[in-house]
Parts: sequence; C-alpha cells; structure tokens
Amino acid sequence: MASAQSFFPPLPITGITFPTSPLLESALAYTKEHTSPSIVNHCLRSAAFALLLAPRVESLGDEYIDLELVVYSCIMHDLGLGTTKAFLSPDKRFEVDSANLVRQFLREHDKAKWDKHRLQLSWDAIALHTTRSIAHYKEAEVALVQFGISADFAGPNFPPEGIISIAEYEEIATTFPRLGFKDQLTDIMCGLCRDKPHTTFDNIAGEYGRNFGIDGKGTGREEYTKQWAEGSLVRARVRPLEACEVIERSFSTSAT
Repeated sequence: MASAQSFFPPLPITGITFPTSPLLESALAYTKEHTSPSIVNHCLRSAAFALLLAPRVESLGDEYIDLELVVYSCIMHDLGLGTTKAFLSPDKRFEVDSANLVRQFLREHDKAKWDKHRLQLSWDAIALHTTRSIAHYKEAEVALVQFGISADFAGPNFPPEGIISIAEYEEIATTFPRLGFKDQLTDIMCGLCRDKPHTTFDNIAGEYGRNFGIDGKGTGREEYTKQWAEGSLVRARVRPLEACEVIERSFSTSAT
C-alpha cells in the first residue's frame, strides 16, 4: 500500500508516471485527512487508471491533456463522501459537495495558480464523474477523469476488451488495495439515502437505497423506494406541467 512517504510509488508494469507537484501532495494529504483509507485508495487507483488510459482511449484523440488537473480531480473526487461531516451540505448531492470542496481548496491553496477555465474543468470533472453520458462528451480532462473512476469499478473488464490487462490491474490493485471499498461505499451511499434522501433521487446514490435500504442491509428499502418514486424526475416534471395546464385552462375560460 502507498504511504505518505511513497506518495507516487513506481508502477513498472503499467509504465505510468504520476505528475508531481506541491499541489498534488497537498491534495492527497487533504483527502487522507477527510476521507477513509478505502476511499483514498479508490481515488489513487482512479488516478492511476486515468493515466493508463490517457493514450489508449481513441475518443480522447491526440490533443494535449492537462494530467495534473486529471490526477488532482481523481484524488479529490470523493470528498463529498468524506468523514468530516461539517464539510458536507444538507441539500446538495455528494458530487456537487465534492466539486465545491475541491474548488474551494484550489482557491485557498497558495501553490495553485489556476485560471477560471482550469477551475471549471476540475469542477465539471468531479460533478459529472457519475454521469458518464455527459462527461464522455465534454473536454478530454473531464472524460478522462470519468474513465479512470469507471475503470476502478470494472478493472480488466473495462471496455474495450484488453485495454487494461490483468497484470496492469493487479499492479494497481496491489499497490492501492481496496480495503473493503465495495462494502464501505454501499454503507456511505445508503447513509446518504437516510440522511439527505432528497439529494439522491436523481443519481446513483438512489440506486443504492432502492437495492440496499438506508443501512446497506435492506432496512427501510420499501419506504425509501416510495420516497424515491415521489421525488423521481418524471414526477418532478409531470406535476408542474399538470399545474400549468390547470392555469392555462383558466386562461381559456376567462377569454370566453
């Protein structure tokens, strides 16, 4: 496992080289301070997979990619699932909490002289990291962050077949072990469904609640599913339109 002393350990099988900067070192220290070890390692694996995939994903083309921004965004992308609850909002989905915290860190960090465009790219990459149907069609950095994070869930099954070898996956997963990541992520996501359910109805967290309840073990699943249905995107669109129809009918009545 990587330690604070081996911040960017060698990965000779993958052949990737992490960019290094005071900002990235500070970002990792901050993530370690405010998230669990399993989340930290997930973020580091995501960064490693992003670097591995950068020259391999055809849709990224051959344009310049800001790899410091990509690694920074991967390392910090799950602050909204952190252990420092005072940082987290009561009314925003976790991806937005993460993106806001990351932007705030950049603005306050005297070593980071990022212009507005870089700030926005990082914010977008983090806010959209669970929304691949949008992220993949934005700037290369935004897409690559999403690819790296997705690759940590798929491993050598990440499409297309063979783009990540078993040996490469083994090296990354051994260097940054999972430490019970799957179960802890389930607990955290279900906790969001319990603690601020209205922020989970339109994103992946809601799927955890519908499948695993509000404690990861099935408790409250039926009740949460009812809440989810009431707050679903379709209802959020149909009900206001129905109300508009009522108002519009009054227009017709008054006109006659």
